[in-house]
Amino acid sequence: MHQRLKERLVGAAVLVVIAVIFIPMLLTGPIDSTSITKTNIPDRPTEKFNSKLIPLNDTLKPVIEDSTSTSEINESLSDNDIEKEITDKTDSAAAIKSGITNDDTVSDKKSVKKKTVSDKQVGLSAWVVQLGSFSDKVNADKLNLRLRKEGFPAFVEPLTKNGKTTYRVRVGPEILRSDADDLLKRVKAKMKLDGIVLSYP
Repeated sequence: MHQRLKERLVGAAVLVVIAVIFIPMLLTGPIDSTSITKTNIPDRPTEKFNSKLIPLNDTLKPVIEDSTSTSEINESLSDNDIEKEITDKTDSAAAIKSGITNDDTVSDKKSVKKKTVSDKQVGLSAWVVQLGSFSDKVNADKLNLRLRKEGFPAFVEPLTKNGKTTYRVRVGPEILRSDADDLLKRVKAKMKLDGIVLSYP
């Protein structure tokens, strides 16, 4: 009995093996050949490769210098052109110098004119009526106050000479001498004071 059981087991194993081998073949069809049919290797070249170095036929062409050299350029400048350039520069310098001279002249004229006007202003004189000269300032101030109360444009002007100071009482000033004379007449008539007309300052 044991022998029959062994035979059955062996037969079953054989059937299983056969089934494992043949069932996939029946389901998927025949297996394609795994041999390499085509590769990426390029075809062998038909021409024969030659590694020999072939010299270049073209030769380097010599550099041709520009036909116009520096000396020729210098020679192309004629004497007239050089003279013209020098003349232009001279004229420009003369124009600049002339402009400076004119500016200086105008400035000098303005200075002279301004100075003349200033001199006239400095030299401008007027006229005053002097009514007295006092060594005591108090007396000069009293007379000055009296004149002002009466409406006269009086003022006290000190004068120092040889270390001594005197105080002059004056009325004015007036631009015209005739106006100063009239002022003196009015002072005499109203204040009963005598005086003299003097240039001022």
